[in-house]
Amino acid sequence: MLNILMICLLALVPGEATPPLEPNGVRASGNLPAFQGDPAPPDWLRLDSQVLADPDCRHYGYEVYAGDTQWLVRYVMFPEEREDFREIEQIFLFPRAKGRAKVARIAPAELQIEPLAVRWKGQIFRLVDRRDLVRE
Repeated sequence: MLNILMICLLALVPGEATPPLEPNGVRASGNLPAFQGDPAPPDWLRLDSQVLADPDCRHYGYEVYAGDTQWLVRYVMFPEEREDFREIEQIFLFPRAKGRAKVARIAPAELQIEPLAVRWKGQIFRLVDRRDLVRE
């Protein structure tokens, strides 16, 4: 009985859920544990933002922040020695429902980054997904 209770409790711990969806050839680096909070972002957000960001570094970070009506997605590149890159940081603002509005690009300097949230134009977005990723 105790084992069943422990399994149920572990299922509720952030970061211990089923592995998140990743594009082909991308996996968790294993350097930092993933963070997952509520509300969980939809799978389409990960895949659509990956296409827009088109990370050109092998190692990069992916973060999703939930706002009242929008998702804020942040990519941070970690270039290795002699590895080229276009931008170190890319930020996108998505509508909560796919296709409801255009995706906007935000300048990194416009954000105030906190440990579990970001502020943009007076709005607070809570961290709901963070991953440290590498392309194989």
